[in-house]
Amino acid sequence: LIFEPGSAGFAECHGSTLTELPDGDIMAAWYGGDRERAKNVAIYASILKKGEKNWSRPWIIHDTPDKSEGNPVLWLGPDGDIWFFFVTIHRETWNEAIIYFKKSSDRGATWSEPVALTEKFGWMTRNKPLLLRNGDILLPIYNETMFDSEFLISGDGGRTWKMSSIIRSPGTNLQPTVVQLADGSLLTGMRTGSKNGLMWWSRSKNNGRKWSKPYTTDVHNPHSACDMVMLDNGHIALAFNDSPTDRNPLTVAISTDEGVTWPHKRDLERDEAGSYSYPAIIKSSDGLIHVTYTYN
Repeated sequence: LIFEPGSAGFAECHGSTLTELPDGDIMAAWYGGDRERAKNVAIYASILKKGEKNWSRPWIIHDTPDKSEGNPVLWLGPDGDIWFFFVTIHRETWNEAIIYFKKSSDRGATWSEPVALTEKFGWMTRNKPLLLRNGDILLPIYNETMFDSEFLISGDGGRTWKMSSIIRSPGTNLQPTVVQLADGSLLTGMRTGSKNGLMWWSRSKNNGRKWSKPYTTDVHNPHSACDMVMLDNGHIALAFNDSPTDRNPLTVAISTDEGVTWPHKRDLERDEAGSYSYPAIIKSSDGLIHVTYTYN
């Protein structure tokens, strides 16, 4: 556990994210408060120093007075700063949220002023950005009103952002995660809301501007977030709930054929009474795979 339950000043927390810092330490963040969408929900962070087992005491990295925060995303940007994306609910529900962005050059002690990436209500963050080989940055987003996925794309180091085409499916798709394949094309996997309990997938051959018609394989999804990362050997690691109905077990699967099949699996958590959800996954510079997730 990053912190002992009840010790961090909030009753519930969810939606964790993590990134490696330049010195090899790992920084995680999540939103916490009385309950999801409560007015006192803030975004907290903690750091695990390389080689140590205990995380630092959590501290608040963003809190808008009388408004609820959500879905933080941490990422070590190409400029060496910590990039921090999140949403703030301006009224009562997720479809009244706006995406914001700010940066830190001192390990999260201080931050730049938050900037709205879009003025549209209902667009949400969830998974980490991806720096493409052509220099573009892709930020996965989704629409809480229409329940479909999209990407914000920046070609100027994060100063300006444009929308990709929308990925629409017969059933809900949201919270995309993305990797770049050997030939430069992109693969995205998405949470489903469909009754068949299978993840949605889509591919792009033009750096994320347009996406193929979504399709399913045999990878389960119980209407819960998932995340994936490309490993140094070209294999892909996927963190997800390997069930069509339950947020249990929490599993990591490996694909050796660029997402066509996922034959190698290991459960991180499996307990019939438990809920282990919303994993975030990264690979650190020493080759280790790190996963954070909501524990019960």
